[in-house]
Amino acid sequence: MNQSIYNYLKNYDNNILSINRLLVSTFTKIKNIEVKNNINLKKLIISEDKDVEYEKLQEFINLINKIDKKFCFEELLELFEFVISPSDKLVNGAIYTPENIRKYITKQSFNELSNKSISEIKIADIACGCGGFLIDASLELRKKTNKSFKQIFQENIFGLDIQKYSIERTEILLSLLAIIYGEDEIQFNFNLYAADSLEFEWKEEDEQIKKNGGFDLILGNPPYVCSRNMDNKTKELMKKWSTSKTGHPDLYIPFFEIGHKLLTNNGVLGFITVNTFMNSVNGRAIREYFSEEKVLLKIIDFKDEQIFKSRMTYTCICLLEKKVSDFVYYTSTKEENLQDVSRLEFNKDSYESLDTQKGWSLKNSQLVTKLESIGRPFGKIYNTKSGIATLKNHVYIFKSIKEDKKHFYMQDGTAIEKDVCKEIINSNNLNRYDDIENLKEKIIFPYTHNKYNQAVIIEEETFSLKFPKTYSYLLTKKELLATRDKGNGKYPVWYAFGRTQSLDKIKHKLFFPQLVKKGFKAVLNSDENLYFYNGMAAYSENKRNLRILQKLIVSSVVWSYIENKCKHYASGYFGLGKNYLKDFGIYDFTEKEVKFLLDKVDDIKLDNFITSKYTT
Repeated sequence: MNQSIYNYLKNYDNNILSINRLLVSTFTKIKNIEVKNNINLKKLIISEDKDVEYEKLQEFINLINKIDKKFCFEELLELFEFVISPSDKLVNGAIYTPENIRKYITKQSFNELSNKSISEIKIADIACGCGGFLIDASLELRKKTNKSFKQIFQENIFGLDIQKYSIERTEILLSLLAIIYGEDEIQFNFNLYAADSLEFEWKEEDEQIKKNGGFDLILGNPPYVCSRNMDNKTKELMKKWSTSKTGHPDLYIPFFEIGHKLLTNNGVLGFITVNTFMNSVNGRAIREYFSEEKVLLKIIDFKDEQIFKSRMTYTCICLLEKKVSDFVYYTSTKEENLQDVSRLEFNKDSYESLDTQKGWSLKNSQLVTKLESIGRPFGKIYNTKSGIATLKNHVYIFKSIKEDKKHFYMQDGTAIEKDVCKEIINSNNLNRYDDIENLKEKIIFPYTHNKYNQAVIIEEETFSLKFPKTYSYLLTKKELLATRDKGNGKYPVWYAFGRTQSLDKIKHKLFFPQLVKKGFKAVLNSDENLYFYNGMAAYSENKRNLRILQKLIVSSVVWSYIENKCKHYASGYFGLGKNYLKDFGIYDFTEKEVKFLLDKVDDIKLDNFITSKYTT
C-alpha cells in the first residue's frame, strides 16, 4: 500500500466509527457494491447529504484511484489493520499478516486435518485482529463444502481479540466478503468475542465449542509483545500458563499452550510466529511443554528473511497437531519457495535427543551435539559479558575533536574533564575493523573503583565539585536521562548508567561482536581501563586461555556451530550471546598443540589443524 494513503489515514479523524465509515464507503463506491439489506453495513455508508464526510470520502477515493486503481478486498483488510492504534500495536502485538502467508497456513492446516467432516469443523483465530485468517478459512470452507457464508459464520467460524473495535472490523469484513459473493443478508450471526485469550473460557462461553470439545482448527498470528511492553494485568495473567510462569517470555509463547489445549483430538494449529522459541532462554518452558506433551510439531523456518515489512522480526510457520509424536520436524526455506508441506523435506529429531534447557539445534542437531561433547564447555572456562549499558549512549559516549591539558571536547565544543573519562570501543564494529585504536571513543564514567576493582558511583556533591564542566553538561541532559526505562528506572544517582554491567576493572579480555558475520574478528586486549559497549567480551585471568580462544572462535569449526546453534539475523548475521556459546566444547589441546596454535601459523593451516581436532 502506498505511503500517501497511509499518511492520509494518519491525519484523518481518529474516531473508530469515522474510520470504519470512510473505509467501507470507499471500498463499496470504488467496487460499485450496493448494500441493500445488511443493517450493520448500511449504517457505515456515507451518503451525499453528509457534506463534510462525503467531501472527505471523495477526496480519499480520488487519492486511491490515483495510486491504486485495483483496490481489492485485501487492500481494505490491510488498511483496517493499519489504522489500529500504534499504542495498541505495541501493547497487544497486532500486525498485518501478508495474504500469501495466511492462505498458505490456512490451506496446509486444512490438508493436515483428518477423521472429521469438513462441513462440521470448528475453526478459530484466538487473536484475530481484523479477521484475515477467518476470511481465508471462510473462503476455503465455502470452496470445499459449498455452504453459504451465513452458515459458515454461524456454524464454523470463531474469533477472539482483546480489542472490541477489532472484533467490529472483523464483522464488517466478513459481511462485506459475503456481499461480494452475492449474500446480502439483513444480519449475520457471528461467534466473535472481545476478550483476552489469556483468561477467556471458550467451553464455558460458547455452547458449540463445549459440545464439540474444542476446536478442530486454530489459525493465526499470535501477538508479538515483549515482556517490557506488557501491562501489569497481562503479566499476572501470563502466570496462569505453565509456558510463561518463569523468566520474561514474550506474549506469543502461551498462545501455543492455549491453542494446543483448545484443540480436539487430531486437531490442527497453524501459526506464523517468531522463531526465537527454539533457542531462547525465554522459550525453555514452551520447549519443555512440547516435549512433555509429545506434540506433533512441524516448523518451517524463514531464518533471516523479513516476512513482515513493518517489523524487524524473524519468523517461522508452525503446524501443530493434537496427536502424540516422538519427533519434531524442521525445515527452512524462503517465502518464494513455499510449497505443499507434503513435498517439503524435514529434518527429524526426537524429543529425547533435544535439550529443552540449552535450546533446540534443529538445523543440524548431530553436529551441535558432537561439538558440545568435546573437551570442556566454553562456559566452564570463560566468563562472557555484554558491554556497558548506559541506555543513552549518545549522552555519555563521544569522539573527542580536540583536547587540552585537562579537557576533551565534544563535537559541539562542550568541554569534559579528562579525569572523568575512560576509553571505550563498540566491539560490534570488529566486523569491519580489527584495529582497536581506530575504534576508541571516550565515555563519561561517573564511577570510581574500590580496592576490589569494583565500580562505585561518585556522589553528586563530589561529582559537581570535582568535575564541574561535565556535571553542568549532564544537567542539560537530566530530563532526557530520566526517560530511560520509560521513566521507571531506579538508579542510585540520576546520572548513573542504566545498568551496572561491565563496569569493573578487568585486565585480560577478548573482544568480539555480538552480531557476527563469517570472517568476523576477535581482538585480545589487556588494558584494564578500556571498556566496551554493544558487543561481547570473554574474560579469563589466564591470558593464554584467551589467546587459544582467539584462534578458535574465528575458525570454520566454530562458524559451523554458530550457523547451526545461534539466532539468525538479516544479511547473514548471527547472534553470538553467551547463552549460545557457553556449551561449545573447548578441545583439550596438548602443550605441543597449544604451541602450534599460538605460533604465527598460516591461517589455512591453522584452520585445518583445528578442524582435524574436532572431526577425528
